[in-house]
Amino acid sequence: MKQSTLRRWGPWIVVVVLFAIATTLLSSWQFSRRDAIVERIDQVIANYDKTPVAYESLNWKLSDDGLTDLEWTPVIVTGNYLPDKAIIVRNRPLSGQAGFVQLVPLVLDSGEILMVDRGWIQAGSNITELSSNPLPNQGKHELVVRLRAPEPDLGRPSVDGQLASINPAELSEILEPYGTVISDRYARMVSESPGYQTAPLAMPMPSLNEGNHLSYALQWILFGLMAFAALFWAYRNDRRIRLEEQGLLVPKVRKKTLSDLDNEFEDQNQ
Repeated sequence: MKQSTLRRWGPWIVVVVLFAIATTLLSSWQFSRRDAIVERIDQVIANYDKTPVAYESLNWKLSDDGLTDLEWTPVIVTGNYLPDKAIIVRNRPLSGQAGFVQLVPLVLDSGEILMVDRGWIQAGSNITELSSNPLPNQGKHELVVRLRAPEPDLGRPSVDGQLASINPAELSEILEPYGTVISDRYARMVSESPGYQTAPLAMPMPSLNEGNHLSYALQWILFGLMAFAALFWAYRNDRRIRLEEQGLLVPKVRKKTLSDLDNEFEDQNQ
Protein backbone atom coordinates (compact mmCIF):
# COMPACT_ATOMS: atom_id res chain seq x y z
CA MET A 1 0.00 0.00 0.00
CA LYS A 2 1.39 3.41 -1.00
CA GLN A 3 2.22 5.92 1.70
CA SER A 4 -0.44 8.36 0.48
CA THR A 5 -3.05 5.61 0.49
CA LEU A 6 -1.95 4.53 3.95
CA ARG A 7 -2.37 8.10 5.22
CA ARG A 8 -5.89 8.22 3.82
CA TRP A 9 -6.99 4.81 5.07
CA GLY A 10 -4.81 4.48 8.18
CA PRO A 11 -7.32 6.15 10.55
CA TRP A 12 -10.12 3.94 9.27
CA ILE A 13 -7.97 0.85 9.74
CA VAL A 14 -7.28 1.90 13.32
CA VAL A 15 -11.00 2.47 13.95
CA VAL A 16 -11.92 -0.94 12.54
CA VAL A 17 -9.18 -2.72 14.50
CA LEU A 18 -10.28 -1.05 17.74
CA PHE A 19 -13.90 -1.95 16.99
CA ALA A 20 -12.88 -5.56 16.32
CA ILE A 21 -10.98 -5.69 19.62
CA ALA A 22 -14.05 -4.37 21.43
CA THR A 23 -16.35 -6.91 19.79
CA THR A 24 -13.87 -9.70 20.61
CA LEU A 25 -13.85 -8.71 24.28
CA LEU A 26 -17.64 -8.47 24.36
CA SER A 27 -17.92 -11.86 22.69
CA SER A 28 -15.51 -13.39 25.19
CA TRP A 29 -17.55 -11.88 28.04
CA GLN A 30 -20.74 -13.44 26.70
CA PHE A 31 -19.01 -16.82 26.29
CA SER A 32 -17.79 -16.58 29.91
CA ARG A 33 -21.29 -15.76 31.16
CA ARG A 34 -22.70 -18.71 29.24
CA ASP A 35 -20.04 -21.05 30.62
CA ALA A 36 -20.90 -20.01 34.17
CA ILE A 37 -24.63 -20.53 33.60
CA VAL A 38 -24.11 -23.90 31.91
CA GLU A 39 -21.93 -24.99 34.84
CA ARG A 40 -24.70 -24.08 37.29
CA ILE A 41 -27.31 -25.86 35.15
CA ASP A 42 -25.16 -29.00 35.04
CA GLN A 43 -24.85 -28.80 38.81
CA VAL A 44 -28.61 -28.61 39.27
CA ILE A 45 -29.13 -31.57 36.93
CA ALA A 46 -26.48 -33.61 38.73
CA ASN A 47 -27.62 -32.94 42.31
CA TYR A 48 -31.28 -31.94 42.34
CA ASP A 49 -32.90 -35.40 42.32
CA LYS A 50 -30.32 -37.33 44.32
CA THR A 51 -31.46 -39.53 47.18
CA PRO A 52 -31.29 -37.47 50.41
CA VAL A 53 -28.31 -38.21 52.65
CA ALA A 54 -27.64 -37.38 56.29
CA TYR A 55 -26.74 -33.74 56.75
CA GLU A 56 -23.68 -34.61 58.82
CA SER A 57 -22.24 -36.84 56.07
CA LEU A 58 -21.83 -33.99 53.61
CA ASN A 59 -18.38 -32.40 53.41
CA TRP A 60 -19.63 -28.93 52.51
CA LYS A 61 -16.94 -26.43 51.56
CA LEU A 62 -17.14 -23.25 49.53
CA SER A 63 -14.46 -22.36 47.01
CA ASP A 64 -12.88 -18.91 46.83
CA ASP A 65 -15.65 -17.76 44.48
CA GLY A 66 -18.32 -18.76 47.03
CA LEU A 67 -19.53 -21.85 45.14
CA THR A 68 -19.53 -25.59 45.75
CA ASP A 69 -20.17 -28.70 43.66
CA LEU A 70 -22.55 -29.91 46.36
CA GLU A 71 -25.11 -27.14 45.94
CA TRP A 72 -28.70 -28.42 45.55
CA THR A 73 -27.81 -31.74 47.19
CA PRO A 74 -30.80 -33.09 49.22
CA VAL A 75 -30.06 -33.85 52.88
CA ILE A 76 -32.04 -34.90 55.94
CA VAL A 77 -31.87 -32.66 59.01
CA THR A 78 -33.62 -32.66 62.38
CA GLY A 79 -34.05 -29.81 64.80
CA ASN A 80 -36.37 -27.30 66.43
CA TYR A 81 -37.73 -24.26 64.63
CA LEU A 82 -37.55 -20.77 66.11
CA PRO A 83 -40.78 -19.44 64.57
CA ASP A 84 -40.70 -16.20 66.55
CA LYS A 85 -37.35 -15.40 64.88
CA ALA A 86 -38.63 -16.01 61.35
CA ILE A 87 -37.70 -13.38 58.79
CA ILE A 88 -38.82 -12.68 55.24
CA VAL A 89 -36.73 -12.00 52.15
CA ARG A 90 -38.25 -9.28 50.00
CA ASN A 91 -38.39 -8.78 46.23
CA ARG A 92 -38.97 -12.43 45.30
CA PRO A 93 -41.36 -12.44 42.32
CA LEU A 94 -42.71 -15.78 41.13
CA SER A 95 -44.64 -16.32 37.89
CA GLY A 96 -45.09 -12.58 37.55
CA GLN A 97 -46.48 -12.16 41.08
CA ALA A 98 -44.78 -10.04 43.76
CA GLY A 99 -43.86 -11.97 46.85
CA PHE A 100 -41.47 -12.93 49.60
CA VAL A 101 -39.52 -15.94 50.86
CA GLN A 102 -40.03 -17.14 54.43
CA LEU A 103 -36.77 -17.84 56.25
CA VAL A 104 -37.01 -19.69 59.58
CA PRO A 105 -34.08 -20.64 61.89
CA LEU A 106 -33.77 -24.35 62.67
CA VAL A 107 -31.72 -25.28 65.74
CA LEU A 108 -29.99 -28.54 64.85
CA ASP A 109 -29.20 -31.28 67.36
CA SER A 110 -25.59 -30.00 67.29
CA GLY A 111 -26.77 -26.62 68.61
CA GLU A 112 -25.95 -24.83 65.35
CA ILE A 113 -28.62 -22.83 63.52
CA LEU A 114 -29.46 -23.61 59.90
CA MET A 115 -31.59 -21.05 58.09
CA VAL A 116 -34.44 -22.76 56.23
CA ASP A 117 -36.16 -21.27 53.19
CA ARG A 118 -39.66 -22.73 53.73
CA GLY A 119 -41.07 -21.31 50.50
CA TRP A 120 -42.76 -18.42 48.75
CA ILE A 121 -45.56 -16.18 50.04
CA GLN A 122 -47.52 -13.86 47.76
CA ALA A 123 -47.60 -10.16 48.54
CA GLY A 124 -50.82 -8.64 49.79
CA SER A 125 -52.75 -5.71 48.33
CA ASN A 126 -49.83 -3.63 49.55
CA ILE A 127 -46.88 -5.24 47.76
CA THR A 128 -44.57 -4.37 50.66
CA GLU A 129 -46.57 -6.64 52.97
CA LEU A 130 -47.32 -10.37 53.12
CA SER A 131 -50.74 -11.72 52.21
CA SER A 132 -50.24 -14.23 55.07
CA ASN A 133 -47.38 -15.72 57.04
CA PRO A 134 -48.02 -19.34 58.08
CA LEU A 135 -45.32 -20.32 60.56
CA PRO A 136 -44.33 -23.78 61.86
CA ASN A 137 -44.53 -24.92 65.47
CA GLN A 138 -41.51 -24.81 67.73
CA GLY A 139 -41.36 -28.58 68.28
CA LYS A 140 -38.95 -31.08 66.78
CA HIS A 141 -39.08 -31.53 62.99
CA GLU A 142 -37.39 -33.75 60.44
CA LEU A 143 -36.78 -32.02 57.14
CA VAL A 144 -35.60 -32.93 53.70
CA VAL A 145 -33.87 -29.87 52.30
CA ARG A 146 -31.58 -28.92 49.44
CA LEU A 147 -28.47 -27.07 50.53
CA ARG A 148 -27.57 -23.83 48.82
CA ALA A 149 -24.65 -21.43 48.94
CA PRO A 150 -25.52 -18.08 50.54
CA GLU A 151 -26.50 -15.19 48.33
CA PRO A 152 -24.23 -12.14 48.25
CA ASP A 153 -24.88 -9.21 50.55
CA LEU A 154 -26.48 -6.56 48.32
CA GLY A 155 -25.59 -3.75 50.69
CA ARG A 156 -29.14 -2.40 50.73
CA PRO A 157 -30.63 -0.59 53.73
CA SER A 158 -31.96 -2.94 56.39
CA VAL A 159 -35.70 -3.18 56.99
CA ASP A 160 -37.07 -4.52 60.26
CA GLY A 161 -37.98 -8.19 59.82
CA GLN A 162 -36.77 -8.31 56.21
CA LEU A 163 -33.64 -9.22 54.27
CA ALA A 164 -32.69 -8.18 50.74
CA SER A 165 -30.88 -11.48 50.12
CA ILE A 166 -30.52 -14.87 51.80
CA ASN A 167 -27.25 -14.26 53.58
CA PRO A 168 -27.28 -16.09 56.95
CA ALA A 169 -24.24 -14.17 58.18
CA GLU A 170 -26.47 -11.08 58.52
CA LEU A 171 -28.47 -12.91 61.21
CA SER A 172 -25.53 -14.06 63.35
CA GLU A 173 -25.83 -11.25 65.87
CA ILE A 174 -29.62 -11.46 66.21
CA LEU A 175 -29.60 -15.22 66.75
CA GLU A 176 -26.45 -15.39 68.89
CA PRO A 177 -28.41 -16.17 72.10
CA TYR A 178 -29.85 -19.30 70.47
CA GLY A 179 -26.72 -20.74 68.89
CA THR A 180 -24.14 -20.25 66.16
CA VAL A 181 -25.60 -19.45 62.75
CA ILE A 182 -24.20 -21.56 59.91
CA SER A 183 -23.14 -18.84 57.50
CA ASP A 184 -21.73 -20.79 54.55
CA ARG A 185 -25.05 -22.36 53.48
CA TYR A 186 -28.78 -22.30 53.87
CA ALA A 187 -31.49 -24.88 53.20
CA ARG A 188 -34.37 -24.81 50.75
CA MET A 189 -37.13 -27.02 52.09
CA VAL A 190 -38.41 -30.02 50.15
CA SER A 191 -40.61 -31.54 52.88
CA GLU A 192 -41.03 -31.46 56.65
CA SER A 193 -42.47 -33.81 59.23
CA PRO A 194 -44.77 -33.05 60.87
CA GLY A 195 -46.27 -31.20 57.93
CA TYR A 196 -48.75 -28.33 57.86
CA GLN A 197 -51.98 -27.84 55.98
CA THR A 198 -51.16 -24.17 55.50
CA ALA A 199 -47.58 -23.42 54.48
CA PRO A 200 -45.61 -21.27 52.05
CA LEU A 201 -45.57 -22.39 48.43
CA ALA A 202 -42.66 -24.71 47.66
CA MET A 203 -40.12 -23.03 45.40
CA PRO A 204 -39.93 -24.55 41.90
CA MET A 205 -36.88 -26.13 40.34
CA PRO A 206 -34.51 -23.46 39.02
CA SER A 207 -34.66 -22.69 35.32
CA LEU A 208 -32.43 -24.79 33.08
CA ASN A 209 -32.51 -22.18 30.32
CA GLU A 210 -29.03 -20.89 29.53
CA GLY A 211 -30.36 -17.69 27.95
CA ASN A 212 -29.15 -15.88 24.83
CA HIS A 213 -25.48 -15.53 25.72
CA LEU A 214 -24.28 -17.87 22.95
CA SER A 215 -26.22 -16.01 20.23
CA TYR A 216 -24.98 -12.66 21.60
CA ALA A 217 -21.38 -13.93 21.56
CA LEU A 218 -21.68 -15.05 17.95
CA GLN A 219 -23.33 -11.75 16.99
CA TRP A 220 -20.38 -9.77 18.39
CA ILE A 221 -17.97 -11.93 16.34
CA LEU A 222 -20.10 -11.31 13.24
CA PHE A 223 -20.09 -7.54 13.86
CA GLY A 224 -16.28 -7.56 14.03
CA LEU A 225 -16.03 -9.49 10.74
CA MET A 226 -18.58 -7.19 9.10
CA ALA A 227 -16.45 -4.16 10.03
CA PHE A 228 -13.44 -5.62 8.19
CA ALA A 229 -15.63 -6.58 5.23
CA ALA A 230 -17.06 -3.06 5.06
CA LEU A 231 -13.54 -1.55 5.18
CA PHE A 232 -12.34 -3.86 2.41
CA TRP A 233 -15.38 -3.04 0.25
CA ALA A 234 -14.91 0.70 0.77
CA TYR A 235 -11.20 0.47 -0.14
CA ARG A 236 -11.88 -1.58 -3.28
CA ASN A 237 -14.63 0.81 -4.39
CA ASP A 238 -12.48 3.88 -3.77
CA ARG A 239 -9.56 2.33 -5.66
CA ARG A 240 -11.78 1.45 -8.62
CA ILE A 241 -13.16 5.00 -8.83
CA ARG A 242 -9.64 6.50 -8.77
CA LEU A 243 -8.40 4.16 -11.52
CA GLU A 244 -11.43 5.03 -13.63
CA GLU A 245 -10.72 8.77 -13.16
CA GLN A 246 -7.12 8.21 -14.31
CA GLY A 247 -8.26 6.26 -17.36
CA LEU A 248 -6.52 3.12 -16.16
CA LEU A 249 -9.71 1.16 -15.83
CA VAL A 250 -12.80 0.91 -17.97
CA PRO A 251 -15.68 2.53 -16.05
CA LYS A 252 -18.03 0.04 -14.60
CA VAL A 253 -21.32 -0.01 -16.47
CA ARG A 254 -24.20 0.35 -14.09
CA LYS A 255 -26.94 -2.17 -14.68
CA LYS A 256 -30.20 -0.64 -15.77
CA THR A 257 -32.90 -0.70 -13.18
CA LEU A 258 -36.64 -0.99 -13.76
CA SER A 259 -36.85 2.76 -13.20
CA ASP A 260 -34.28 3.38 -15.96
CA LEU A 261 -36.22 1.20 -18.39
CA ASP A 262 -39.45 3.02 -17.58
CA ASN A 263 -37.79 6.40 -18.21
CA GLU A 264 -36.41 5.21 -21.59
CA PHE A 265 -39.82 3.95 -22.61
CA GLU A 266 -41.43 7.28 -21.74
CA ASP A 267 -38.74 9.21 -23.66
CA GLN A 268 -39.36 7.10 -26.77
CA ASN A 269 -43.09 7.73 -26.67
CA GLN A 270 -43.00 11.48 -26.20
